[in-house]
Amino acid sequence: MIELADLTAQTRERIEEIGTADLVLATARAGAAELSRIAADTREAIGKLYSPTRTLLIHSGEAIPEIVQSDSVRTLAMPALREADPLKAIADAYRAVFSVARNLNARAIVMLVSDADSITPQWIYGLARPILELDFDLVTPYYAHAPSEGLLNSGVIAPFMRALYGRRIQHPLGPDFGFSAKFVDRLLNEPGERARTRSLASITVDAICEGFEICQANVGVRRYPAADWANQSSVLAQILGPLFVETEYHAARWQRIRGSQPVSTFGEAASGPGDGEAIDVRRLIDSFQLGHRNLQEIWSAVLPPGTLLELSKMAKQPREHFHMPDRTWARIIYDFALGHRLRLINPDHLLRAMTPLYLAWVASFCLDAAVADETSAARRGEDLALAFEAAKPYLVSRWRWPDRFNP
Repeated sequence: MIELADLTAQTRERIEEIGTADLVLATARAGAAELSRIAADTREAIGKLYSPTRTLLIHSGEAIPEIVQSDSVRTLAMPALREADPLKAIADAYRAVFSVARNLNARAIVMLVSDADSITPQWIYGLARPILELDFDLVTPYYAHAPSEGLLNSGVIAPFMRALYGRRIQHPLGPDFGFSAKFVDRLLNEPGERARTRSLASITVDAICEGFEICQANVGVRRYPAADWANQSSVLAQILGPLFVETEYHAARWQRIRGSQPVSTFGEAASGPGDGEAIDVRRLIDSFQLGHRNLQEIWSAVLPPGTLLELSKMAKQPREHFHMPDRTWARIIYDFALGHRLRLINPDHLLRAMTPLYLAWVASFCLDAAVADETSAARRGEDLALAFEAAKPYLVSRWRWPDRFNP
């Protein structure tokens, strides 16, 4: 893992020269032009705070021109951030930034992992202010986006984590976060394998389970790359694998939680950027039907007979009437979480076999949205989250007594 002692001598000298900072802001995906703009956005954002805020802007140092320094914003190149893939190298990248922040006695740390084009002064201010002025420990982002974007989050991650951990957080996996020094100390001081393999899923879950103060901030529009619907298997394995690992790690905690509570939300909500990309529903349904024919052996090892029967009926539905009930979808996610825990088959193969089911849910979501009025569309996410909450006793009972049902 990257610690302060592992950094180059030049970097350590630069840290000693800076001395102290109130806010450490790190961006891993900004090129030369973007970094200059982010530096200006940072000065604008901290100018809105009640008290002067000495800020260090950490960047990857790759092809970065000289940036005008000011008393309020200094810069530091950290080449280690070039590998800051939020799904793969987050532990090392975050620990490197956290180590620098702790050495500078920073009160707040903001990690910017989304594409630099999305970053605005509101984005930076929204993630920093609750830490610096309101004593929160973790700020999660509340993005505005088109209804057809971020569907893995809205269809799986957010309702699943809300039901399990009891907090209504819209984007619990970030990837852009604000951290307090207290929470950073907790993350840095964790010993053993868990510290080395820390995932995005673990950040919000640990904050909830250990009683840290959490809020979310409306940061504005996040631009998502177009989804590659023909190659979702790797995405599901990379994201849901760590999510299900956290489910197992914190099982004693989430089994005692009932219902959910809102968290404080700051900032004005932005309007989403229109309808987003058009999704070929016919192709998604074809993929589901193909999976239904070819993956029965794996699905039968995870899903109970009642769910398998429902899927068989879905596979025969006319495309224009294709529908997956929220209750069915929630139970499918819970069954795959249990299958991941029991290691019924290779975890990677298990999650990849879930892909046609996820595509079926996406197709159902798109078809429902196409005929929904504005009020119904606005309630769609809440209805799904409530379905996950209502189905949670099913997960708890199967988790505690998996041998009572053997498919």
